[in-house]
Amino acid sequence: MRFPKRIFSTLATISLTTSFGLLSANASTKATTPMLGYRYDKQAANYQDLSSSDYYKDVWNNATASWKKAGFTWTKAATAKATVSSYDGSSDMTLAGYNSVSYNKSTGEITSSKVRINRAVFEKYNYTKAERTNVAEHELGHALGIGHNNTDSVSVMNPANRYYTIQACDINGMKARYATTTTFDSVPNNPGEIITVTEYLHVQPKITNITTNYSSQSHSLILKGRAIGIEHLTLTYQGKKVRTVNVKSGQFKFAQQFKGYGDFKLMKGQQVLATIPSQQYATPKVKVTSAERTTKGIYYTLIGSRDATINIAQNGQVIKTIKNASATTKVFIPNAKIKNSTRGLTVTQRVTNKKTSQAVQLPPLKVNIKQVTNF
Repeated sequence: MRFPKRIFSTLATISLTTSFGLLSANASTKATTPMLGYRYDKQAANYQDLSSSDYYKDVWNNATASWKKAGFTWTKAATAKATVSSYDGSSDMTLAGYNSVSYNKSTGEITSSKVRINRAVFEKYNYTKAERTNVAEHELGHALGIGHNNTDSVSVMNPANRYYTIQACDINGMKARYATTTTFDSVPNNPGEIITVTEYLHVQPKITNITTNYSSQSHSLILKGRAIGIEHLTLTYQGKKVRTVNVKSGQFKFAQQFKGYGDFKLMKGQQVLATIPSQQYATPKVKVTSAERTTKGIYYTLIGSRDATINIAQNGQVIKTIKNASATTKVFIPNAKIKNSTRGLTVTQRVTNKKTSQAVQLPPLKVNIKQVTNF
């Protein structure tokens, strides 16, 4: 029986992504990993290992052994339709590997397969040997005829896989692929019927090791970090693009002047890679737990950040500064400082390398009135 031609529409590119954080293991895994439009004659195939190092020979040995345990027998041979190897892909660090399969579009029979994994990406982004084996297993899964599971699935065929080996869903997909009946020998192997599909394993862009500092002299946010799989990085503030920088040797840095306490976002194209809210670059607001007015002045109890500089202002003019404050700070403001008026009083605080906190309005008080707030 021939494969239905509708499943053989030419696939220009099937894209994969590999992530650099733990993948979500939720319930969206397909119980049977989907099949592709090609396969071998039986649930077994030979492969030729072109690796020059014992390390990567061992990676392929481990990957093929995992598939053999799962039910598909990859057998090493001196020559074979399928070849496997690693390569130095430092010229394109967006790719973790690729798999190129040629097959007869009338029958679905695989005629050749070229499976490659990128040493340069593995070394730069610190893949363990087990993770490199997982990537090899993923590509071998495509080479034998199965596709992607869901994006957040627990599957070796997860399109963002780095961490998962072969799962039950992948075994189900492989068995479903090879449960179909084939009559390869009854259909002429016409060279004109052969098409090639290349599947690229893209490195998913990721931002790590973000640090934020605020310069009170330039009123700028200094933002640094590592960027994986990214050449150009865009910074937005409150939804508007403010700057684009080149990533050099996997590092990026922004120095951006701004006003307010809005969110910054680091983006690659339209993809948001990281959000930096004001909590990361600004000092937290002061909490006022008690305020009491006497005939002499006002007593405040404030909860703030340790070693902060606290400023109490009236109508924008600073009337009291406390340096190296403790977590709980008691403050007295004499009547002479406030000219007998408690209106227009605000309190802010600032710690080193952070923006001054947003102002907290202090309550107006009458003599012999005490206000207490519990947090």
